[in-house]
Amino acid sequence: MESKGLIHKFYRFSEIVMKIALIQGLWVVFSLFGAIIFGIMPATIAMFTVIRKWMMGDESNRLLVKDFWGTFRKEFWKANAMGLIFFILSFLLYMNFSIMRFTEGFIFLFLVIALFTFSILFSILLIYIFPVYVHLDLKFFQYFTMSMLLGISSPIYTIVAVFGCVGLYRLFLWIPGLIPFFSVGLFALFLMKVTLKVFKKTEQKQEGFSNTFIASQENKINFDTP
Repeated sequence: MESKGLIHKFYRFSEIVMKIALIQGLWVVFSLFGAIIFGIMPATIAMFTVIRKWMMGDESNRLLVKDFWGTFRKEFWKANAMGLIFFILSFLLYMNFSIMRFTEGFIFLFLVIALFTFSILFSILLIYIFPVYVHLDLKFFQYFTMSMLLGISSPIYTIVAVFGCVGLYRLFLWIPGLIPFFSVGLFALFLMKVTLKVFKKTEQKQEGFSNTFIASQENKINFDTP
């Protein structure tokens, strides 16, 4: 009985490993399909889309390539517009770090504080933007504001996400042979898992607020009724 349980766990673990490797393989292929520059962002969104479906209970691999291709094609232009924004933000961050070397006194202190704050916000944006994009139906720029709001309002989960990413980074430095097969896929799986918990917590808060509001309205009606 115990050996059957161990075999089942090993089979389940092997299935997860193979699926992560398959998803990462698709990410590489579709990134190359878009000549990397124009392919990496839509491929990343497609990857988070199929991982989200997996995390939400869809265990099937039959439509994996079809879902990947459909999302890649549908989100191609919006994904690259998002990539352009990230490129601009990264360039501004790099330029400010470069300028900071030639400043001193109050200006240097101001730049240090500003860049530290901007770096934290930029990191939060990177953590949440893809899960938010594939989970919520918002207007384009609302994905950026919602990612920031979720990250700032859920500091514990954000810290967990940061330390988890650092841990994965160190794992891949320790075992670089894993990088071609699991690096991007594992990061995406971990971030999607953490962010789904944030979504669930936020939904529970909203439901609790709605129930409290309804109860208060009912009490008010009962109080006002002669």
